[in-house]
Amino acid sequence: MKLMKYCLSPNKLAWLRQELGENADGLIAVMDAAGSAYLVQAAQSDTSVAVDALPKLIGPELKLLWFKQKLALITRLDDIELSQLAPFELEGARVIVVQPDELTTVLQSISKQRVIGFDTETRASFERGVQHPLSLIQIATHDTCYLFQHALLAEQLGLLKPVLEDENILKVGVGLRSDGQALTREWGINVTPRLDLNWVLAQLGAGKEMGTRQLVATLLQKRIDKPKKVTLSNWQQVPLTSTQIVYAALDALAAQHCFSELIDKLKPFYLASLEANTQLLTQNLTVRLASYFEQDNEVTG
Repeated sequence: MKLMKYCLSPNKLAWLRQELGENADGLIAVMDAAGSAYLVQAAQSDTSVAVDALPKLIGPELKLLWFKQKLALITRLDDIELSQLAPFELEGARVIVVQPDELTTVLQSISKQRVIGFDTETRASFERGVQHPLSLIQIATHDTCYLFQHALLAEQLGLLKPVLEDENILKVGVGLRSDGQALTREWGINVTPRLDLNWVLAQLGAGKEMGTRQLVATLLQKRIDKPKKVTLSNWQQVPLTSTQIVYAALDALAAQHCFSELIDKLKPFYLASLEANTQLLTQNLTVRLASYFEQDNEVTG
């Protein structure tokens, strides 16, 4: 866990090295060790009492707990630490490769959700200037992932438009800009509202984009593997391999689960800030997430 390397932007890290001079590497290593020890101690302590007591805290105490929470959320794990985590798996979640005759029923079910995990896959191109159309759309509820494959559904894929444009359904994922652009370009679908989890962590102070692997590690304490062989595979083939199906489903499920965990971790601080009449979360983050913090029931639907 290298706090300085992964939490600071390249510009800030370069400035820090310049300020520290010739002993920069040694001093940064000492700060990393101290920071890592602090986080380990914080993780081992019983924080449930502290969280329950948040509304009663004021001033420095509340801000210190908020700082610890933010630091825990934006600190990246290194490869060794990632390798020691248990894998993120389906764990009973259903995966459905949607057939044409199932599409209407599936979309009716999804339309009842408040939050869905969202991702897409596209067949990789190894020729300059050649770009394949979007191959697969993944939509996940808390316990089910639906895979909509273009090769199976053809023009029926356009029937996802009402769900993907439904203002009452939040689509959460990682790196959603390119996914949204592809759907707009190829299908005239404007995916909205959508929330990129990278943006949320940036609002908390992350200097670099976290990405799916780091988000899953930080929020779920699990490891999600993304082998290039699968990433670059042919997503147009019918049928998809079992490896492709699991890979695609885990991406969308991870987004949905990470969002739910983020709400659970941030909600106590949002409520405490209202009680103390102070601002902890950024204004942008508060505006985007307030309705989910205030919901009594699970945001997962």
